[in-house]
Amino acid sequence: MKYFTKEVKIALTAIVAGILIFFGINFFKGVNLFRPSNMYVVLFDNVAGLTVSSPVYASGYPVGTVRTIQYDYARGNRVAVEVEVDEKMRLPRGTRAELTAEMLGGVTMSFVMGPDPADALAPGDTLAGGLHQGALEKLEALAPTLEKLGPKLDSILTNVNRLTSDPALARTLHN
Repeated sequence: MKYFTKEVKIALTAIVAGILIFFGINFFKGVNLFRPSNMYVVLFDNVAGLTVSSPVYASGYPVGTVRTIQYDYARGNRVAVEVEVDEKMRLPRGTRAELTAEMLGGVTMSFVMGPDPADALAPGDTLAGGLHQGALEKLEALAPTLEKLGPKLDSILTNVNRLTSDPALARTLHN
């Protein structure tokens, strides 16, 4: 009796091809199935632009990837992002995640580490998340203060203009 007939060979080839496709797709997604890792959940109000398989950084170094993004129906108005982080990475209590918009439209997640590295979060814990406060957001926060300075700045410029247009100043500079 012959064990490797055409049908058996085709079946083995299909099984091997399926396994290779599975590992290949996960490789291109950035998933390493053989490396141990820890999972954390980060809660955001808005994750516009963040995608599954986006890199996660700590101090500019890639330490993990985004695994899933799901709307949190239980808490409402929140989005739960599951993050896979290297097993050696210890996140101190008080660590928060920030989303930063890139120049070409992508979004990256960065960890802002907590104050006490000795007090680490356990894998599976929940972190707070938010948007990175860039220069424009900080300028928007200063807008009310700048509006109050407007009339004062106007009166100062009027007085400087009055002084510089004085003919006595022009004569003094001419002499």
